Amino acid sequence: MTGIKRILTLLTALLCCFSMQAQIADSVDVQHYDLTLDLSNNAPFHGKAVLTMQLLRPCHNISLDLSGTVDSMFIDGTRLPGTNISNIPTDGIAAGQTFTLTVHYRGSGYVENYGFGGIHFDNDMTYNLGAAFGDPLHSIGHAVFPCRDNYNDKATYTLRVKVKQGWSAECSGMLQSRSVDSDGCEHSVWQIEHPVPTYIVGISAADFHRIQTTAGGYPVTIGFTTQDSAVTANVYALLDAVVPKFEQSFGPYRWGRIGYVGTALGSMEHVNNIALARQAMASVTLNGQSTIAHELGHAWFGNLVTCETEGDMWINEGGATFTSEVAREATHGRRASDATYQQNLDKVIRETHHTDNGYRALHDMPHSYTYGSTTYDKGGLVWHSLRGYLGDSLFYATVRTLMERCAFSSIDAYRLRDSLSAYSGVDLTGFFDFHVFSPGFNNYNVSIGQGEGGQTPSNVSVTIRQTSVATDNLMRQNRVPVTFFGTNGERLKEWFAFSGTDTVVASHQLPFTPTFCVLDLDCEISDAATVDSVDVTGASGTVSTDMAFFAIRGKDAERHCRYYVEHHYARPTGIDTATGVLRPANRYWVVRAPIEYNKGLIGRFRYIRDGYFDSQYPHLDEHFYNKQASIDSIALLWRQNDGQPWQVVSLHRVGSKDDGNFLFENLITGEFTLAVVDTNLIAVNPAPLAIPGRQPLTAHLNLFPNPVHSGDSFAIEAPTDEPYSVTIIDASGRQAWHRDGCRNGDKIAPRLAPATYTVMIENNSISLTSKIIVL
Repeated sequence: MTGIKRILTLLTALLCCFSMQAQIADSVDVQHYDLTLDLSNNAPFHGKAVLTMQLLRPCHNISLDLSGTVDSMFIDGTRLPGTNISNIPTDGIAAGQTFTLTVHYRGSGYVENYGFGGIHFDNDMTYNLGAAFGDPLHSIGHAVFPCRDNYNDKATYTLRVKVKQGWSAECSGMLQSRSVDSDGCEHSVWQIEHPVPTYIVGISAADFHRIQTTAGGYPVTIGFTTQDSAVTANVYALLDAVVPKFEQSFGPYRWGRIGYVGTALGSMEHVNNIALARQAMASVTLNGQSTIAHELGHAWFGNLVTCETEGDMWINEGGATFTSEVAREATHGRRASDATYQQNLDKVIRETHHTDNGYRALHDMPHSYTYGSTTYDKGGLVWHSLRGYLGDSLFYATVRTLMERCAFSSIDAYRLRDSLSAYSGVDLTGFFDFHVFSPGFNNYNVSIGQGEGGQTPSNVSVTIRQTSVATDNLMRQNRVPVTFFGTNGERLKEWFAFSGTDTVVASHQLPFTPTFCVLDLDCEISDAATVDSVDVTGASGTVSTDMAFFAIRGKDAERHCRYYVEHHYARPTGIDTATGVLRPANRYWVVRAPIEYNKGLIGRFRYIRDGYFDSQYPHLDEHFYNKQASIDSIALLWRQNDGQPWQVVSLHRVGSKDDGNFLFENLITGEFTLAVVDTNLIAVNPAPLAIPGRQPLTAHLNLFPNPVHSGDSFAIEAPTDEPYSVTIIDASGRQAWHRDGCRNGDKIAPRLAPATYTVMIENNSISLTSKIIVL
C-alpha cells in the first residue's frame, strides 16, 4: 500500500467510528435513560422512563419502541395530548436541541414467541434477556422500557429498581445505593456511565446468594440461587487468568465491575450483569467454561464495539467465540486452545451448512440466521484466521487500536475491514472478500521437491494448490504457513504469500534439506483442513488422532517416529478421472513422516455412513457414502503427491457398515482418499511403491489350475519363501474367503460360486494380486 493510500485509509478509519450516528438514517439520538422500575408485584410492572434526547434533524414526530401500555407522556414537563409512543410530536424542537421525554407506562412482561428474549417473571426470579431470536427486532430492550431499540443508538443509564420483600436486585452498571423500605422491599440504584445499546442493559431480582471476589483488579459479583457456593467460587477462579489475558489482547476492561447471574434460560452478555443458564453457572465442562469466557468477551466484542446491524452480528458473536479460545489458551495453554479451535473448525465444515440451510457469507446475514452457527462458529474461525494472517503481535496491536478508537461506537464489516487495514498497515481486502463477504472455505495442498544433493543451504521447489469448497471463488492475497522437516530433526516454519490462483510453484531456500513438509501445523489459517500428529513406538497399541479421523496401530512397527496427518474437507484433485472411480469422497488425508515406509505399522482411515443416527460426526461422508450406498464397493486409494495418479490400495475394512475403518498395513506416506469403485475395472495393489524389502511391482502371482471348477482346489505360487495370508474378493469388493499362514504349493478349496474373483496374498515382504475364474 502506498504512503498516500495508507494515510487516506487511516483517516477514513479514524472518522468512521466518530461519525456513525450521522450516517444512521434516524431522527433522534437518546443520550441518557433514567428508568424507575417497580418489579415488586411481578407483571404487569410499573415504570417511569425519563429520556434525555437530541433531534438529529428537523421533524414533526419521533417514534420509540415499547412492549407495554403508555399512561402518559411529557416533553420538558409539558404533558402531551396522546399516548401513542409510535407518534410523539416534536414540533417546535430544533435540530440539535436537547430535550427530555418522560413516559409513565406499564410493562406487560413481554417474552418473544421463541421463549428467550424479553422480561421473565418466574416464581423464584425476575430477569430480562436482551436478545430476541424470533422477533422482527433482535434487540428487545423494549420489553423493559421505551427506547430506540437498535444497535447504534447508545446511551448512558440510571436504573432505579424496586423488588419484593426478601429479594434483591442485580443490574447492569455500578451500584450506587441499596436500601429497604418499611414494607421490606429493596430499592437499588445503578449507574451505567458509558454509552451502550438497549439490548445489553440487564436487570434481575431474586433471593440471591452472592460471591464477592476480584479478578484482574476488578470487583466480581456472582449472583446465584441453586448452586453450591464453594463449587461456584472455584469455577470463577478461571477469571484470574482470563481477565488479564483479555486486557493484554484486546485493551482495558471499560466497565468497572464484572457480574454474573444464574438464570433459568440461556446466556446473555448484559454489561456488568451477564446472564448465564444455571447449568453453565458452576460448570467445569469445556462448554460451560467457554460460555463463561464467551459472555465476558462481549465486553469488547459487542458491548464496546458493536455491529451496526444484525447482518454483521458475526463481529459480536464471532468475536466472542474467538475470545473463549483465547481464554482457553490463558487457562490451559496454546495446545489446548488449538484443539478447541479445530473441534469448532471440523463442526463448522461438516454441520453448519445443514443447521443454517446452506453455506452463507458472514456479512448481510438474513434475519432468520442472525444467531446461527455461521455467525457464531464460522465468525470465530475468521477472527482466529485473521490472527494467523497478521501474526500475534500485529493482530493484537491492531485489535487494541480498534477497541480504543472505535470504543462505544458501532461498525459494519466494510468499515471494520478498512479500520483493521489502516491500523495494521496490511491490505485486508482479499481476506475479507473471501472469508467475510463470500460463503465457503478454501483449501491448500502443499508438496515439495527434494533438496539438491543434501547441500546446505538447500533450494526446494514448493508447490501450493488452492481449491475452494462451496464457492467458485479463490482467495486473493493468500498467506500459507508450511513447516519443513529435515533428516536430523530440523524444523522450520515459513509463510508463503501469493495472489489468487489455483497453483503456485515457489523456489525457496532452507538452511537444511527437507524430507517432508506439513501444512498449517500450528492451526493458524482456518482453511478446510485439520491437522494432527501421533508418535509411533514399538509399544504403541492403536493410537488415534483427535481430529484427523485416522489412527495408527504401532505395536509391530519396525521404526519409531512421529506421523503428521492432515485431514482435508475437499475433493482431491485428479480423483474424478481415476480409473474405476464411480463416486469420490469429498475429503482426503495427507500422511507425512520422516520415513516413507514402516513395516508392521497399520494405518486406519475412518468412514461414517451419512445419516447414521448414532454418529458422533454427522455428515462426515456426506454425498459419498449414504444410507443407500453399499459398503462393499468402497475402497481406499493412494498417491504419493498431488499431480500423481490415484490407485486403489485396500478393500480391507473393520467395523460396521455404518462406522468403521479401512486398514492399510505396512503404512507408507502420501495422500489417501475413499471412493466408490467398480471392482471389475480396478486392481487392488497394497504395495504401490517399489520400497526396499518388498518385491517390485513386476513380480507375478501364479494360480493353477485357472480356471477352476467350483469346489475344486487350486494352488498358489508366489516369489517368496515366507508364509502369507490369502484373501479372495468377489466382483462387488466383498471378502469371500480368507486364510492366514499359507505357503507356496499349498492347495486351497474355498467354496466359491461361479464368477471371477481377485486373489490377494500379503506378508511383510510381498503383496500381490491376480484374477481367478471359477466355473
